Amino acid sequence: MTESTSTNAVAAAAVVGLGAGFVAATWWHRRVQSIGRLASRPTYKPGQTPIRPSEDFGKKVHIFDPFKLASSYSLMISTTTPRPIALISSRNPKTLVDNVSPYSYFGAVGHDPPMIAIGFSRGRGQKKDSLVNILESKEFAVNIISEWYLDAANHSCGNFPPDVDEFVESGMTKGSCEVISAPRVKEAAVTYECQLEHVHTISNAGGVETTEVILAKVVRFHIDNEILVENFDPSKPTVDTMKLKPVGRLGGDIYTTLGETVDIPRPRVS
Repeated sequence: MTESTSTNAVAAAAVVGLGAGFVAATWWHRRVQSIGRLASRPTYKPGQTPIRPSEDFGKKVHIFDPFKLASSYSLMISTTTPRPIALISSRNPKTLVDNVSPYSYFGAVGHDPPMIAIGFSRGRGQKKDSLVNILESKEFAVNIISEWYLDAANHSCGNFPPDVDEFVESGMTKGSCEVISAPRVKEAAVTYECQLEHVHTISNAGGVETTEVILAKVVRFHIDNEILVENFDPSKPTVDTMKLKPVGRLGGDIYTTLGETVDIPRPRVS
């Protein structure tokens, strides 16, 4: 692991990954039929100006300077949506206490090698327990939250002391990993074993360190057989996202499921 002193590589990767959300994370092995509101949307022709949601839309646009706001938190989490959630499980190498907690400043940033980015905002100036464990151990697991264990995953985000094992508090089950020492969540259908690659610390306008962005390499995938597509290629395995039933974050304390989906082929440009 090397600590990055430049914003270029880490910040660019974070923007791509965190902004991609579910779109970059869900690829289908087949075309699916669209239903509901998305299926009945107006017909679009290339070059056509998109139809706006109302006659008044665009007539009154508020512009906010983030450096003049008391906080940009509410705007960030209510507009960057839906966000995928990294349920991070880690182990403190000194105390051997395990930690599990969800973070939604999270995204995939590449596949060759598979890389992820996660942002950790400090609470009252203090680093989160998960981040402390990651910085000391240089490894962790990311478990993808599915509908069937959402409540247990949410319970793990309580402000528990560092010496408390959230696996015990939440009821989630520990599973062994192959490369890293940290446990995975056995209720998760997808787990990434991760090794830390880079850390970038961000300071606010007052020079106070407020956030760490990390880049990590995925060194193992744990995928439950029940969510893999039928007759998958072992050299290029694919997950059926509808069976995974992933949960995302919106603003406030609101979670969301996949809901309606639409399959739009990429345009062919000659």
